[in-house]
Amino acid sequence: MELEHERSSGGTTAQGAGTTEPARHVPALPHEMPATLISQDHSTAALRRCTALATRARADLLTRGRQDASAQLADVLEEMSRWEPAALVDPDPTMTVLAAAALQDLAARLPSPAPSALEARIEAVLPLLRAMMDRGHVAASA
Repeated sequence: MELEHERSSGGTTAQGAGTTEPARHVPALPHEMPATLISQDHSTAALRRCTALATRARADLLTRGRQDASAQLADVLEEMSRWEPAALVDPDPTMTVLAAAALQDLAARLPSPAPSALEARIEAVLPLLRAMMDRGHVAASA
């Protein structure tokens, strides 16, 4: 069986080689389709972990020398910064708002000069969380 690109519809038509089977139309995948979808379970777990670690990191700011939560949070934020909004399958709106609020609160309390990697990762993830809230029609400011 050969695949032949169909110019008129942008799809692919399967041609039977020497058979009487009629050609079947195989639709083209849209270019906007993300490669890997992020399940609600995965995004909720990451958002919950982000919220908890941001809260712990804020508490760690009061204790000199403790950076455990900040390092773990940086790893979670690194993963979240690679999320494509179109790949998220129904992220939990409550956890999205809580994560955004916790990150915003932490960012406001980071010492000057802040650990640049953590601050940069927070700044990369906050717009994503705001977009998730907008997409989910969540009426909360963060």
